[in-house]
Amino acid sequence: MLAVIQRPNIPTRFVLGSDGQHDRLCCPVCACPYVHPAEVVVEQGQTRTVVSNESTQVSATDRFLHARGSLITLDFWCKFGHSFQYALEFHKGELQLRLDTKPLPNPDAPGQLWRD
Repeated sequence: MLAVIQRPNIPTRFVLGSDGQHDRLCCPVCACPYVHPAEVVVEQGQTRTVVSNESTQVSATDRFLHARGSLITLDFWCKFGHSFQYALEFHKGELQLRLDTKPLPNPDAPGQLWRD
């Protein structure tokens, strides 16, 4: 059985579940423990890399013109139809963390990173 642990001192609402042996990332909207990784994006300098269930794509970006560091976004979805994204942005020696949530854009085929 999973115990849901909310970390109130983290303003972006990390919700962790634990079965006593392993901690699990849960949905920050509904605390569902069935979370799937959907996409990872890394933007650094002039390069943007997107890893999804279909491919890995590398393209040019102009982030370096307006940002002071790299950006990493981690997209997830849960079995109850929520999608959420943690964004980690490096700026002036600090790593900033942001959480965005929204309904799944396509609940019939949400896509996820590879698994067996």
